[in-house]
Amino acid sequence: MDIRLFQDVLVLLEEGSLSAAAARRNLTQPAFSRRIRAFEDWVGIPLLDRTANRIELHPRLSASADEIRATIGRIESLKGRLLRGPRGERDYVFAVQHALVMTVFPSVLGAFQQVEETTTARLRTMNREECVSLFVRGEADFLIVYEARGLPPLPFDESIRRNIWMRDTLIPLCGGRLRYELGPDRRPRDGFPLITYPTESHFGQLLHRDGLESAMLADGAYVSIETAFSVGVLKLIQAGMGIGWLPHSMCHLDLASGALVDLSDAYGQVPLDVSIFFLARNSEAHALIAGL
Repeated sequence: MDIRLFQDVLVLLEEGSLSAAAARRNLTQPAFSRRIRAFEDWVGIPLLDRTANRIELHPRLSASADEIRATIGRIESLKGRLLRGPRGERDYVFAVQHALVMTVFPSVLGAFQQVEETTTARLRTMNREECVSLFVRGEADFLIVYEARGLPPLPFDESIRRNIWMRDTLIPLCGGRLRYELGPDRRPRDGFPLITYPTESHFGQLLHRDGLESAMLADGAYVSIETAFSVGVLKLIQAGMGIGWLPHSMCHLDLASGALVDLSDAYGQVPLDVSIFFLARNSEAHALIAGL
């Protein structure tokens, strides 16, 4: 039996509707409904009344909320004990946004291992949306992602805790031969290639929301390369293949050496937070975060 099905049912009980529960679990409503049916198949009886115009929760299901919550707690406690090795070491799964793996994650892990020397990290790196889904499904102990400062944080409820690890900034950059084609106002003199993020990616959404890439296009830029892989963007900018946007933490050494040029004065920047999320009921995660 998958513990995630218990978690799905508990969220359904807390929200009272399939649509709200699906949104909280970061699933489409049809996908969430299939998971609830899987739980019903395991129990052996229908737990939702689907005959009316609206779905009604079975009274026996509603009365079992505390027991389901306790069952989840016991299973997670058992999992924690099983994950500890013979020397008491503990495995933690970190879901980390691609852009943070090379820059921020080593410092996070170093701090964790100072608090608990026997920490074993299992790193899962992917785009931001996939990291959130992995965490919501209960397959990661910690979620580490960027959030745009000044905007509402990810819409988790009180069952999730948030800790801001550091501040960062998304900035426009150029490198290679393009460094020598800038005017005194830090704008390229002629039309220039632009390295963009897909509009459905997190950085792409931020740049589109603020109209920052539009300002570049108005200056004569043309889209040359599109990729969601920030490490690839860094290498392309370094090679002079185009102007693009990166977190300051990813390129500060190249800026200090002069290999890259910051174009924020001409095109602006996006303030970012690096946020760490964990389950409020995860006492070990609480202790680790408190010790950082």
